[in-house]
Amino acid sequence: MSDVNLKLHIEKPGTDYLYKDGHVAPSAAGHVWMEITYSNGSVSRGGFAPEDPKGGIYSVPGEVKHDDKDAYAGDSNFTATYQITALQAKNLEKYFLSPSTFGFDESHYHAITNSCVDFVWKGLQQIGMNPTGFEGHTLPMANRDEFSTLKNPQIPGGGLISIASKDPMPVVDEPMVSPFNDWWWAAPAPWASVSHVPVDDAHLPQGTITVGPLSPPIPVPQDGTDYADGTAYQ
Repeated sequence: MSDVNLKLHIEKPGTDYLYKDGHVAPSAAGHVWMEITYSNGSVSRGGFAPEDPKGGIYSVPGEVKHDDKDAYAGDSNFTATYQITALQAKNLEKYFLSPSTFGFDESHYHAITNSCVDFVWKGLQQIGMNPTGFEGHTLPMANRDEFSTLKNPQIPGGGLISIASKDPMPVVDEPMVSPFNDWWWAAPAPWASVSHVPVDDAHLPQGTITVGPLSPPIPVPQDGTDYADGTAYQ
């Protein structure tokens, strides 16, 4: 049996984060990071974030972080722990030190196209736990289901040891994302995702639905029928 574990951590939006200059502020969208733990007590950690915390949706210089456990307040909101082999751990440690060697662009951070989520899934790809090259969901918390069902091909049974979650609520569908302004991606918006709505037409909103800033209004019949595909009301 392997004596090395891999922990996949998710920090929830609103979790306090300690910046290099000493100030503390809540995380806007949350965070994802990885931690390798050894039986002798040693650890190795890797996460990805902008050098300047005011990155928003713009491409900014990025850097690999090794202090996420200390920087984020309290225990992670979600942690999935898997057994990995010593060789897998060695490859991940190399990835933490030089992601560009493995095809990840560590020179810039972008909240949608090159984020902490992309960093973690690219790392999992290097050790055979992401064989399809899945890039993850934009919002960190939306990755809980996938992190809970990974398989390590090097460990009989898949390697899952435990799942710890402070929030038992199911993961909502990935919300729509607009590259044109920050508040579309900064936090889940119930009206911007395909959500459950009452089946009783009398309780459905009447009038028009605006899907996004650039979309035309969608007329909705007064009887609540014919809701358009692609809106929150289907």
